Amino acid sequence: MSDLASNSNSKDWLITLSGEAQATATLQAGVDLALAAGAFGQKVTLVFSGEGLALLQPEPQRHESLHRLLGSLPHYEIDQVYALASYGEALTYRDDLTVLPISQAEWAATEVAADIVVNF
Repeated sequence: MSDLASNSNSKDWLITLSGEAQATATLQAGVDLALAAGAFGQKVTLVFSGEGLALLQPEPQRHESLHRLLGSLPHYEIDQVYALASYGEALTYRDDLTVLPISQAEWAATEVAADIVVNF
């Protein structure tokens, strides 16, 4: 059994959602990819930055259905997400997800370590 585990197809994914808040289709595609990867046992690091940070606000400013969908991330083995905010930017995040800050240097290190990197 352990031989099968070592031959796993599991990959480390880094998915960054930083697209314009008005680009619903782009943000939706990024969330869909994260959910699909998580559903198939992949390790997903999901980072929100730029305009994508709006999806982490406590109440949706727009994209209400996408905002609700993000609440299902823990059901897809994505137990925490990361916020790449500007230095000194004090933001309040939604309370149904574990949102952790990530620095530019940490994000870059995660990018180097990931098997698959996708930016939306």
